[in-house]
Amino acid sequence: MNKIDDRLKFLHYQIDEDWQHVIVIDEAICQNCHNKQCLTFCPSGVFRENKEKKQPLLILYKQCIECGGCRLICNNIDFSYPKGGYGVLFMEGEEQL
Repeated sequence: MNKIDDRLKFLHYQIDEDWQHVIVIDEAICQNCHNKQCLTFCPSGVFRENKEKKQPLLILYKQCIECGGCRLICNNIDFSYPKGGYGVLFMEGEEQL
């Protein structure tokens, strides 16, 4: 396991089950995208390839660490920060094991 994976496993999340803060704007654009940079760029693996043609990407928004990188690499991804109180819970300092 690499260093970032070691760090990510210690994050805590408050999930908003009623609102998905990362979405694909147009599924048809993803169907024709050959690069799919979102699959390799996201450090927490929010984007997964799906074999369903109608929905070529699975968006696992519940594990998003809110870096916002997805909105920088693809104009077809709409990212917003979770509503107040939801999302990843960042803590200052090192977590004790």
